[in-house]
Amino acid sequence: MDYIPVIETKRLKLVPLDIENINPDDPGQFEQYLGRRLTGVLLGKDINQETGAAMRASLQNVIKSKLQDQWYEEWQSLLIILKDINKIIGGICFQKNSEEYGAAQIYFMIHPEHRNNGYMTEALQSGIPWIFQNPDIAYLLAETARDNLPSRRVLEKTGLSVYKETPGSLCWEIEY
Repeated sequence: MDYIPVIETKRLKLVPLDIENINPDDPGQFEQYLGRRLTGVLLGKDINQETGAAMRASLQNVIKSKLQDQWYEEWQSLLIILKDINKIIGGICFQKNSEEYGAAQIYFMIHPEHRNNGYMTEALQSGIPWIFQNPDIAYLLAETARDNLPSRRVLEKTGLSVYKETPGSLCWEIEY
């Protein structure tokens, strides 16, 4: 894998997740590779057991699938690290949209204890220009539940606009 530099903002580091060098069956090796304390947002340590197990299984499946299937090479994840405590507090994933040429879908999450501090907005304000450096990406898409006001505010602040509405969700886009 080509070296992908860390993106730094005032309060955050956005660290590209190097899937090829992570053993999905060894969370300890994963933590050692990153050299950072992990929060429940990735491995489920700070959340209920059932949710944690589901998140851990999901992460392991994604890593295994990426290693085995070329389709999974069409995405890039960034871990969001809060600099002052050197702790992973969330993540962003950009995945090429197989149905629309030039599009990538954006997904993001942040640990509940770190919400409402502007971290996700700050991360996306640096992550979006970074993903647009890929010449195959002309625009980004996102989808939120209508009642997910915090995610809606983040997308608005980072320049995305609603292009489609359904009874339960809003679809967002931003062009390069």
